[in-house]
Amino acid sequence: MNKTVLLTGGGRGLGRATADRLAARGHRVLLTARTRAAAEDAAAAIRRQNPGARLEPRWVDLSSLDEVRSFAAAEAARGEPIDVLFHIAGILQTSKKRRLTVDGYEETLAVNVLAPFLLTALLMPALERSASARVVTVSSRLHLPGSRGAPVDFDFADPQLEHGYHPDRAYKNSKLAVLWFTYELQRRLAGRAITANAVCPGFVPSTAAASTRGLERLFMAYVLPHMSFATSVDAATDSLVFMAVDPALDGVGGKFFGECHEIESSPQSHDAAQARRFWSMAERLTGLA
Repeated sequence: MNKTVLLTGGGRGLGRATADRLAARGHRVLLTARTRAAAEDAAAAIRRQNPGARLEPRWVDLSSLDEVRSFAAAEAARGEPIDVLFHIAGILQTSKKRRLTVDGYEETLAVNVLAPFLLTALLMPALERSASARVVTVSSRLHLPGSRGAPVDFDFADPQLEHGYHPDRAYKNSKLAVLWFTYELQRRLAGRAITANAVCPGFVPSTAAASTRGLERLFMAYVLPHMSFATSVDAATDSLVFMAVDPALDGVGGKFFGECHEIESSPQSHDAAQARRFWSMAERLTGLA
């Protein structure tokens, strides 16, 4: 059965590749990018390869909670069901300088977690119109203890990393928070025909290169893709398409996936008390409380 998939991050990288693959399979894709130009350019490029693609460009800057609210209100006003809400958009900072959004929040946390949290809440009526809906959010194995770089360290007394900021820590903290959000959302969806899952698409150097510059960008784009630990765009896209529409996941929620199968997340991610605490914090920060 063809589905309506609202997908963020569709302007480039894995989001665009996933939109392309889903449209080629006949699904209706609401392709969301940061700007109107990026969304329309991506949709046009996909249609050139697949003239019959059912693509509708959308645009929203996820670093602005006001823009998220306006976007969600416009979608809700359409009165149409959304079968899959897929949060693919995200950022991985490389600068050692802490960056803030227009709302005054640390940018990685805001874009990777707070925006999906708010968008999911505001689009819940559209998800409830679907006979069987899915909320899928991109996380990462990098939230696991012992992963490369600065370790995960989510301090509820300093969630914005005003002290001891490091881009690796900001990213890992956001991906841990994605899992808290996912697992707590699934608990709160009990009795409804909506599931919530998270996915790690793997490390895709060719798309991660977009966040880097100079020699580092060249290294990411042309050297790392040949390493054994790297994931190709095709393999990562296979995993994301699986999460969106594969019938094997009908009714399956509260799980973490990678390479089209369930994988284990960290013990901390399964701490229900911390998940509830993060949920309350996210409600306050997004104005949903």
